Amino acid sequence: MVSKGRAPVVVALLLGVAACDGEPTPVTSATASATAFIAPPLRLPEAAPGAVCPVAEARTWNGPGQAGRVLGDGPVHPIADYFRDGSVLELRPGDRQPDGTYEKKVRWIGAGYSGPVLVRAARIDVPGPAGVTFSYTGEKRDGGHYAYLTREDNDLPATTTVAGPGCYAYQVDGATFSVTIVFGAVSSTG
Repeated sequence: MVSKGRAPVVVALLLGVAACDGEPTPVTSATASATAFIAPPLRLPEAAPGAVCPVAEARTWNGPGQAGRVLGDGPVHPIADYFRDGSVLELRPGDRQPDGTYEKKVRWIGAGYSGPVLVRAARIDVPGPAGVTFSYTGEKRDGGHYAYLTREDNDLPATTTVAGPGCYAYQVDGATFSVTIVFGAVSSTG
């Protein structure tokens, strides 16, 4: 039998032991929203093998951050300055990974949006892998890279991985938008 005077000591002792195991993760609007985000279906266009890739047009960026041009209608965009002619990745021999894919630096930028964002990529002319990874935020999820943006203006260092020369597309989904952006990839000897 525990006396009334000892019960708070036991509870305090148990709380102290729990605190020693690490800080509990507080449930915030970001973590609650992250678990509530449901990825929409992937809806990418198709391109015929060998046909001209219907790439997105780069447009001038007047928003916050460092970018001359972006691809897509946003509010989260790949920066077109990383693409030749604004919409074609140049694949150099040094970009080739041990698994045969190519990895290129492509920063992303966002303005006027905070909340969940999922970026998925796929090859659309023939089968082949593709993907995006933000460097300092988020995780692999739902066949792409997921992050919860806590500010309305974001600069997101990232890489894009492609199988090789061909036609590709990003699908960028957030709580209030879904955007598809087509881009190409070509071999370069430089």
